[in-house]
Amino acid sequence: MVKVMTKNIFLLSMMSPLDEELRQALAREILKRGTKVAYVSSSPQEDDRLYYQSTIADYAAISPELTVDYFDLSDAFTDDVLATLPSYAAIYLSGGNTFTFMDSARKRGLKTILEQHLANGGVLIGASAGSIMCTPSIEIASDADTNEIGMTDFTGFGFVGFEFQPHFSDTDEECEWLTEYQRKNGREIYTCKDGAGLHVTNTGIELFGEAYKFGMFE
Repeated sequence: MVKVMTKNIFLLSMMSPLDEELRQALAREILKRGTKVAYVSSSPQEDDRLYYQSTIADYAAISPELTVDYFDLSDAFTDDVLATLPSYAAIYLSGGNTFTFMDSARKRGLKTILEQHLANGGVLIGASAGSIMCTPSIEIASDADTNEIGMTDFTGFGFVGFEFQPHFSDTDEECEWLTEYQRKNGREIYTCKDGAGLHVTNTGIELFGEAYKFGMFE
């Protein structure tokens, strides 16, 4: 029997600070399924892994029960090791350069792993680059990230049906850019200021903090 993918997806700008209701929702949904979170880094981290260490503290602030294990998509992690990701209560896709992260994700078959995780009822959390990757297209990242690898296929994982703009500053310049981008692509966009987020399930979208649906061609 083919499992139907259950949507239990959080899209954020960043892990800290967090809207208090968003923090509570993350704790509730993760702890329903366990206490282990898999951190998938956008690029390999060396030495002290400072971004990973800061994320451990972020999840401890969500709940002291949570533990966070490090993964990246380099050759240091075999396919067999990456195949253990769906056993975690939650998988967290970190921030970084969206284009290089997606390029690595494609090469390692991460989408299939995440589909299995969602089908198993796991929680998927994306922050910044990781959140954009969950949408139909990552082209929106060109407003902030350099496409240093020359990517031409901007297809995202498509786990949600809209596009997402993290770190939204609400400046006239950004709103004009988003309006033109939306006019070209014709898809809904949700914007998210730092600290805010969205929770996407099979029954709908819940907004936390300063997260909003961007107006079509306004």
